[in-house]
Amino acid sequence: MSLDKNWLLLQDKDPFDYAKIERKIPATKELKVAFDLQAGQNDKGTLQIEFLDENGIACSRLELTADGVLRAKGGSRFGNIMKYEAGKTYHVEALLSVANRSIQVFVDGKKAGTRMFYAPVAAIERIAFRTGELRQFPTPETPADQTYDLPNAGAQDALSTFRVANFKTSSTDVDATAAFLKYATFSHYADYFNNMEDENIAQAIPNSEASAWMEQNIPLFECPQKNFEEMYYYRWWSLRKHIKNTPAGYGMTEFLVNRSYADKYNLIACAIGHHIYESRWLRDPKYLDQIIHTWYRGNEGGPMKKMNKFSSWNADAIYNRFLVDGDKDFLLDMMTDLDTEYKRWESTNRLKNGLYWQGDVQDGMEESISGGRRKQYARPTINSYMYGNAKALSNMGLLAGNEGIAMKYALKADTLKQLVEGKLWNERHQFFETMRTDSSANVREAIGYIPWYFNLPDARKHDVAWKEVMDEKGFLAPYGMTTAERRHPEFRTRGVGKCEWDGAIWPFASAQTLTAMANFMNNYPQTVLTDSVYFRQMELYVESQYHRGRPYIGEYLDEVTGYWLKGDQERSRYYNHSTFNDLVITGLVGLRPRTDNTIEVNPLIPEDKWNWFCLDNVLYHGHNISIVWDKDGSRYHAGKGLRVYVNGKLVGQSDRLQRLVCKDVLN
Repeated sequence: MSLDKNWLLLQDKDPFDYAKIERKIPATKELKVAFDLQAGQNDKGTLQIEFLDENGIACSRLELTADGVLRAKGGSRFGNIMKYEAGKTYHVEALLSVANRSIQVFVDGKKAGTRMFYAPVAAIERIAFRTGELRQFPTPETPADQTYDLPNAGAQDALSTFRVANFKTSSTDVDATAAFLKYATFSHYADYFNNMEDENIAQAIPNSEASAWMEQNIPLFECPQKNFEEMYYYRWWSLRKHIKNTPAGYGMTEFLVNRSYADKYNLIACAIGHHIYESRWLRDPKYLDQIIHTWYRGNEGGPMKKMNKFSSWNADAIYNRFLVDGDKDFLLDMMTDLDTEYKRWESTNRLKNGLYWQGDVQDGMEESISGGRRKQYARPTINSYMYGNAKALSNMGLLAGNEGIAMKYALKADTLKQLVEGKLWNERHQFFETMRTDSSANVREAIGYIPWYFNLPDARKHDVAWKEVMDEKGFLAPYGMTTAERRHPEFRTRGVGKCEWDGAIWPFASAQTLTAMANFMNNYPQTVLTDSVYFRQMELYVESQYHRGRPYIGEYLDEVTGYWLKGDQERSRYYNHSTFNDLVITGLVGLRPRTDNTIEVNPLIPEDKWNWFCLDNVLYHGHNISIVWDKDGSRYHAGKGLRVYVNGKLVGQSDRLQRLVCKDVLN
């Protein structure tokens, strides 16, 4: 074998051996192979082209025979495709389907034949070119000691030559956009979840379609800590349960069971922000496009009637969805709706001092220490949300070239920033807290971290607040972060079973705090937290999401025992009130969404924790992104260290697990 300019040259004159070359490809079920082929003769020599699985079993073969015929093997017989000429270049394409067990052959753009596979395979992983028949000698029965020469040893055949150029393979599998992982490797999770418990409520995508939906829509994730991996696929599987067909298009539910206080179609507005942040990673945009439109335009062209019953960071979430998909048209089409929503909150919940008020139940956080169902207090929640929404609308104005909108909302955001830092920061407690009529509620609650969800606080001045997540008298508990500081005398005093936010762990809050924590660690020059703190909290979050030995996501849980406080109630099963996979993608693996063509990755995983992981099949700004960590290169065989790929092409690498910025790679 040798290279002759753009041609790979295979030559053979040895009757006892052959020239052979193999191309290794990712396991593929629907494969297209294309190449240019030229034979130096058509009266001698043989070239066999085989398509093999991981074990070297060939499922199909094309062959140039010694008498000038291109043929394909099907079953135990061959089918002639055409006569070939010596010295002539042919462009050959082959379409192989594992599902149909067939190969279609095209020569110079014209279909030349179809043959059945002669052996079943699970997937095709290699293509081999070989100048001659597969050697069957020696066999297992051949004596170990050979005391004789083979007949005609040393003889030579007439030289035959074959040339191959422009060889290319491509997959048309559903998950062909993934560079390293295959959904089939993880489909067992969906199979297990489907059979784990009964399906008494099915919406747009029933369990029977769940695996196919996941294959088509989700990024793929692999890591050595299997509870992380299992929970990643469980949360996609359970999220899918909440996609619902409505007359207005898709909607997304919070509870599967009907709730008396829900809006039309059993929709509840409390966790829309979480729904958008989590669903922004789905490959097919129609689901989230329609979910958003149903909320804002699904009530005879207007917003849903009860959308104002809960605080909203929807504008921020929709803008952050744009940071992933880059769909400027959809974003700007929503700007008027979001501007109207902002003005509505200004007219109904603005205090004279410029802050916003909210009852704790309208934050989705009833029975709290700081608030009350009918108390109009200035809470870190709604004020941070309104800051985030203002920043988002200002950015939308810039994208639209509307300087008036951009400036107006930039000023609103700046005003709120000053008010939150000036009025909600408790200097004595060194924490953002709820402000009652004229004084602080004097209790640290997890909502005090929400300002960082929107990157609101100034650097360094407020960093000390994060020490509380590492303090067992603060928020640190055996099963995660509590919703109120454990040292407070009213901690867990509101009873059980009434959705209390007086200290028990709520995934709604855990997701907000972990998003805020990742922002703090990525966007601030801080020295308070390390990646070990973030990883441990993610680990506790994973461990908390089990009930009776099975993956589970519900409403809230005991901080010491991990027991789900409504775990055996039907309403709580599959509760869609938090994010998890967005935290894996943007925090743990560390893909940080941006507006530009640069990819920034900053994994919050201690370097000695995992020797490998891979996030694959991420649709980001219209490109397929793969992020691979392989400490010694033995897992993915693509080199050592942290590597980032765009559409399968390496665009950045680092020997260490650290921030990696790949500039202008999405052009």
